[in-house]
Amino acid sequence: MAKIPLIKEMEDFLLQDSMLQDIKCMDRLNPVQANQNQKMTQDQVRREISILSRILIRAYVGWPVHDDIVKRKVLVYLTKLYKNADDMTVGEFADNIRKITLYIPDNHLTIANARIKKRNRKCLDVGKNIAGDKTFYATLHKDNIAIIAFSTMSGSKQDKELLDDFIKKHLNTSSALIIDLRGNGGGDNINSDNLATYLCGKYIDNAKKTFVRTTPEAKWIQQKYKPKAEWAKIPESEKMMLFVKGQSFTINKKTAYMKPIYILTDSKTGSSAEMFLLRMLHHPMVTVIGDNSRGMEVYGCMAQTYLPISKLIIRTGMHYRILEYNNFELHGYKPDIKCKDGQDAFYVALSKYANQLGANQLTQSKQK
Repeated sequence: MAKIPLIKEMEDFLLQDSMLQDIKCMDRLNPVQANQNQKMTQDQVRREISILSRILIRAYVGWPVHDDIVKRKVLVYLTKLYKNADDMTVGEFADNIRKITLYIPDNHLTIANARIKKRNRKCLDVGKNIAGDKTFYATLHKDNIAIIAFSTMSGSKQDKELLDDFIKKHLNTSSALIIDLRGNGGGDNINSDNLATYLCGKYIDNAKKTFVRTTPEAKWIQQKYKPKAEWAKIPESEKMMLFVKGQSFTINKKTAYMKPIYILTDSKTGSSAEMFLLRMLHHPMVTVIGDNSRGMEVYGCMAQTYLPISKLIIRTGMHYRILEYNNFELHGYKPDIKCKDGQDAFYVALSKYANQLGANQLTQSKQK
């Protein structure tokens, strides 16, 4: 009877053909481009598999977190790929390593432009983001309802100026607020963080704890990719290291926006859009409408590396977050009002506010 190899044994086997310096970090000014028709020898394929394994095993923040079942699936697949390696094109090699994403429950992890596609739920059509092809859009609707839409999370100066101007001129005197996050897969969270702080009256943390890895490989990537980041200064260790402990989870009602807030989400709402959502969930005036968000927030702060021969890009998270919600990755946040397939969440929010406004006016009339 063949002995079942230990996880450590498979890891050591896969790491034998690579070293830390083989990990290449993407230069944002000079991005690499893979040639899908480029030929790779058997030895080159095996070396690339070893480098990929080193990124996953020694640098990727999710590896110490995932259970042994996930690790074994990945290691068995990579070991088989390594042992059966033959001459192939970069395109063929990419097709092989992309399959790893099927085993790892991380919606941020990207291998050769492939991200996990396995889903545990049907994704509903709850309407398109009203920002359209703009990154940011804000306007006043009827009944003095403020509308803010982020089609993506942009940290641009122009979007900041538009948001600041809208807050100053309209938000304070509006009767309610609709925030559209449908189709928003994330991006730079600085403007949305500022909006959350304004609406909550203070800064709110989005996670209970945030950890980083500081192995030599992780430090190598951190120092190459984001050398000025605070988390890159944490000392080297083989253990997961605590980076931030969340402390602020209660809004300041005296300075917060204490009017109805409706947040629209769908199955494409993820990453920093979910970071904004998780902050706003502490606000007692928030109602979430639409479909489950994507579930793309446990692993984040992405670093982009590439394999030196094939030039295939590997994107892995450098932050592991413990959220206030269990089973969040791949599942997301379930809305307070879940729309039917084909039902536009924006009009549901308008109807919800109209009903609430009518109920309030009726109550006031009775009190008189």
